[in-house]
Amino acid sequence: MSTHKPLREDVRQMVLERLWRGELAPGSRINESSLATELGVSRTPLREALFRLEQEGFVRADMARGFLVMPLTAREIREIYPILWSLEGLALRSAGHAAAGDAAELEQLNNAFAQVDHAPEHMLELDTRWHQALVHRCPNQRLLAMIASLKQVIYRYEWAYMRNMKLRESSFMQHHEIIKQLAVGEIKQAVMLLEAHWRFGMDALLQQLDWL
Repeated sequence: MSTHKPLREDVRQMVLERLWRGELAPGSRINESSLATELGVSRTPLREALFRLEQEGFVRADMARGFLVMPLTAREIREIYPILWSLEGLALRSAGHAAAGDAAELEQLNNAFAQVDHAPEHMLELDTRWHQALVHRCPNQRLLAMIASLKQVIYRYEWAYMRNMKLRESSFMQHHEIIKQLAVGEIKQAVMLLEAHWRFGMDALLQQLDWL
């Protein structure tokens, strides 16, 4: 039996990646004919994918203008980032002292992150892997799924963050300090630093995105 995903899911992923990278600009109208041609698909699976993305909050349907890309907003940043730092902090506390066993892997990922030069996509991939490794020992799979779902929503914001190379150094140092606390079993302190790390990212985005 084939395990290949349905075409509409493939199309959804391709459109989602364009949204993440800003190739479909926030607030813009999606030209379905052009996009279908670019993706090499018919309009039917594209519309199915767009309706799915509307349910997920990435686009909205307008009867007069078709599908529109949801804008990036200060409100969304202020609503989602505190939820994320709370959930990741809970996941790290739930992992407990077992998380210390991942200090070496976290350091390796962080060093790789620091060496990436002007490649936001690669930086974001490594940052995502770092955060996953940080909390993967959490036994609450529903909690981890909630975090992963919210990470998809903020991916466009994180992409914008990673375009600023000055912020990369700050993230590297914040990761390093969290790892230091984990390595010596100071989970409470690591959770506090993790929250501060997310707060820094939120504040930096609110300052740098000129459309907010």
